[in-house]
Amino acid sequence: MFDDELFGESNWRGPRRRKPPFYRRWWFKAIWIMLILGIVAAWAAWTALVVPLRAQAELFDMEEIKKLEVASLIYDRDGGELGRIQIRNRTPIPLTEVPKHFLDALIAQEDSRFYEHDGVDFKAIGRATYLALTMGRVTQGGSSITQQLAKNGFDLTVKFNKYERKVVEIFLAQRIERYYTKPEILELYLNRIFFGSGNNQNFYGIQSAARGYFAKDAKELTLEESATIVGLIKSPNALSPIRNPKGATESRNHVIDRMMIEGYVTKERALEAQTKPMITSSPQPDSRLTYVFDEIRRQVINIVGEERAATGGFRIFTTIDPALQKATEESLRKRLAEVEEREGYEHLKFSQYRRVLDQWRAQIKTGAIAPNTPKPSPDYLQGSAIVIDNSSGSILAMVGGRDFLDSQYNRAMANTSARATGTAFLPIFYATAFNSPKVFPGTVVKDTFVDNRFLMVGAIEGIAGEWGEETELATVFKDKISAREAFMRSRIGSVVYLSRDLFGNGQTEKVDMPINYEPVELMAKNLGITTPLERYPASFLGKSGAKLSEMTLAYSTFASQGKRPAALHLVNRITDFNDQPIFQITDAENTTLDVLDPATAYQVHSCLVDSLEIGTGKAARSEFGLGDFPAAGKTGTYYGFKDLWHIGYSSEVTCGVRVGFDTAKTIYSQAYSNRIALPIWCDIMNSASTGHKPQAFPEPPQSLERLELCRKSGIRATDFCFEKSHDPASGKEVTTRATITEWVRPETVLTLPLATCPAHTGEGIALDLLSFRAEQSISSQSMSASASLDPRFASVKPVRMQAATVVGIDPFESVQPLIPVGSIEGEGQAPVRRAQVAEEETPAGASGLPIKLVPPKPVRIE
Repeated sequence: MFDDELFGESNWRGPRRRKPPFYRRWWFKAIWIMLILGIVAAWAAWTALVVPLRAQAELFDMEEIKKLEVASLIYDRDGGELGRIQIRNRTPIPLTEVPKHFLDALIAQEDSRFYEHDGVDFKAIGRATYLALTMGRVTQGGSSITQQLAKNGFDLTVKFNKYERKVVEIFLAQRIERYYTKPEILELYLNRIFFGSGNNQNFYGIQSAARGYFAKDAKELTLEESATIVGLIKSPNALSPIRNPKGATESRNHVIDRMMIEGYVTKERALEAQTKPMITSSPQPDSRLTYVFDEIRRQVINIVGEERAATGGFRIFTTIDPALQKATEESLRKRLAEVEEREGYEHLKFSQYRRVLDQWRAQIKTGAIAPNTPKPSPDYLQGSAIVIDNSSGSILAMVGGRDFLDSQYNRAMANTSARATGTAFLPIFYATAFNSPKVFPGTVVKDTFVDNRFLMVGAIEGIAGEWGEETELATVFKDKISAREAFMRSRIGSVVYLSRDLFGNGQTEKVDMPINYEPVELMAKNLGITTPLERYPASFLGKSGAKLSEMTLAYSTFASQGKRPAALHLVNRITDFNDQPIFQITDAENTTLDVLDPATAYQVHSCLVDSLEIGTGKAARSEFGLGDFPAAGKTGTYYGFKDLWHIGYSSEVTCGVRVGFDTAKTIYSQAYSNRIALPIWCDIMNSASTGHKPQAFPEPPQSLERLELCRKSGIRATDFCFEKSHDPASGKEVTTRATITEWVRPETVLTLPLATCPAHTGEGIALDLLSFRAEQSISSQSMSASASLDPRFASVKPVRMQAATVVGIDPFESVQPLIPVGSIEGEGQAPVRRAQVAEEETPAGASGLPIKLVPPKPVRIE
C-alpha cells in the first residue's frame, strides 16, 4: 500500500508523488544562499570601501565651507602694497537679498524635496538610476542642493575619483544638514556656485551672475531672469544667454515648467514668462579692477588654475612700478583729452560720453527706459601704453584704455588687439634688409613717387608715398637718398623699391611681380611678433597688424644689441597665506634670447636714434620736453590717420604707445602720430628716467668698421666734403662737414666702390676752410686739402702723409697730415713717402754761416 501522505491519487501511470513545500525546493535554497552571499559581500564592501570613506567625510571641517574666496594682496616690484582683489568674480550677498521666485525656481529645478530630506534625496537617486538603466543614458541628476554644496565647497572632484566622490558627498551632505540650517545652506550654495561666463568674464555666485547677464543686482531679478540663471546650473557655459540665447531660452522655459508643476506659479504666469524674449545686458565690471589688476587676475588664474584660484588669499608680487604706472595713466588721459579739443576733431569725446552715461543711468532709475536697455557704447578715442624692462621683460606699467569701467578690452595685451602698425613696422623691415651684407644704412635707395598698384593701400589706383613723412608739408622727392634717411623720415616709396630689389625676382617695374615674404616673416617672429604677417606688399609698411605688447618687445631688441627678453611677464612670484611659494619666475624664464645679429641691431638702432633726433620724431625734445638722456624711437601713422603709434627706448626700458578708435576710422585729417602718440611717449619716458636711469648706449660691436660717407653723394667722403648753410641762431652763413659716419660689416666694405665723392671739389675751398677754421676754432688737421678729384686722375692713387713733415717745434701747425677720413686705413693707397730733412746748399763763393732766425714764441689766443 502507498502512503497517502507521500503519494496522491493514482492514475494509469501509478500513484502520483506529492510536491515538497517551496522552502524545501532547490531554487529557494539557492536564493537564500545568494542572498546570504550578497549580504556578506555588501557587508564586506561596506566595511572595506564605504566605512573608510565615511571616516574621511568626518574629517572635513564644516567651518571651511563658509570660507569663500579670501582677497589676495598685490605688491609692486619694491614690495609695496598695490591693492587687494578677488581672483574670481564673486560678490557674496545675504539670502534676504535673493528674490523668493528665484528660490522657488531653484527648488523646483534642482531639489524639489529640499525641505524634506536630510541632505540626500534617495528617491531622486533611485529615480535617476532607474531612468539611466532603462533609457541607457543619464537624463536626471540625483544630487540634492546640499550634495552639490558639499562637492563644490570641499573641492571633492579634485580629491576623489567618481565613485569615491559620490560616497563622500552623501556623508558630507548629511553632516552639512546637521551643522547648518536650510536657509544657511541655500545662502552658501548661491554665493559659491559657478553660473557660466560671458564677454571674457566668469560669474561665481548669484550676484555676479545677475550683474553679468542682466546688469542689475540679484534682488532686482524678474521671474524669467531668475529662471534663466537657475537653468544655467546643469551646463553653465553651454547655456550662457550671452553666447547661446536659444539654448538659454529653452532651459529657462523648462525651469518655468517645473515651477508650474511644483505649484510655484500659475499656468497663466508661466506662459507669460515663457513668451518673453531673452534680453541680456553687457556685464558690469568690478569697480575694484583696473586694466593692471584685471591682467594680474588673468595671469594668476593661468598660473595656479581656476580651482585653486577660488581659495584666494594669495600674495602676488608683480613687476609694476607704481609711480610709472600712475604717470602712464595720467598722461594718456590728459593728452587724449587735448586731442579731442583740436580743430577738425568730430567724434564723441570722453567728456561727452560721461554725460550720455549719466543720462542713461538716470532714465533707468526713473523708469523712462527698461532696466535692460543696453549701456551706451564708449565710442570715444582710445589709447594704450606699455613699458617693459629691456633686460628681463618685466612689465613696469600697462594701460589698456582710458577707463576700465567703460570698456574692459585690454588694447595693450589682448589677443585680439592687433592693429595696423603703419611705419612703426619699418625697423622690422630694415632689420631684415640690413641683415644682408648688400644693404646698410648708407646704401643709396630710390626716392620718388610710387605707383599705388604696388601697395594696394586705400584706393587701388593713384600715387602713394606722401603720407609717410609725418608732416603736413608736401613731400619733396630727391630721386636718390640713403637708406638711413629713408628710414628716419618714413619714406615709404623707398621701402617699396628696396623690398622689390631684395625680395623680388628682379622685375622691379612689374606690378604683379612675385615677392618672397619669408625673410620678413622670420624676422618678425624672431623679434617676438607672433601675429602672422599678411602677405601683401603693403605689409612691409605696417598694413599687417600686431599687438602693442609684441611691438614693444620687438623694439627692445634694438636697445640691447640683438637680445630680447624671452617673454613679457607681470607676475614674479605667488605665495599662499602662509607665505609658502606657489609660483616663482625661474632664471630660465627670465633670460634673454639672442635673436638678431648685433651688427644689424646696432645699424637699426643708429637709424632709430636719428629718427627721434632729426627724423619724424624730432619734436620730442624741442616741443614735448623729452629729457636730456639717450633715447631712440619711431613714429607710425597708418593710412587714413586711423592708427597712431610711437615706440622707443632708452638703455633701460622700452615704451610703446598706440592711439586709435576700437573701430578703425580717421581721427581727423592730418592726425600724425608725432603730434598725438609722441607726446604721450615723451611723458612716460621722462617719468621712467627717474627710477630707471638711462645710460649711454653700447658702442658699436667689434664686427663693424667705421666708414665716413658724404651726405650728398652717398659714397666715400673726401676732405672737400663741406657745405655752406645758414645758421638761424646767428644769422650767418657757416661751413659744416657734410658727412656721416656709418658702421658697416667688413664684407660690406668689400662690395663698395673705391671711388670717392665727386659732388664736392677743391675749387674755392681754401677760403671756406679758413672761414670755417676761424668760426669753429678747430685744428687745421681736419682741414687739410686732399688730392684733386678731377676725373682725369681717377686712376691715380692718392698719396697721404702719416707723420709731421717739420722736425722740431711747429707753432703754427703749418704742415700736418690729414687722416684719410673717406676710406678704410691702408686700403687703396700708394706707399707713404717719408719726410726727409732738406738743407739749403751754400752757394759757391759765399762765405760765412747762413743767417738763422729765432722762431717767434707761441701766441695763445683766447
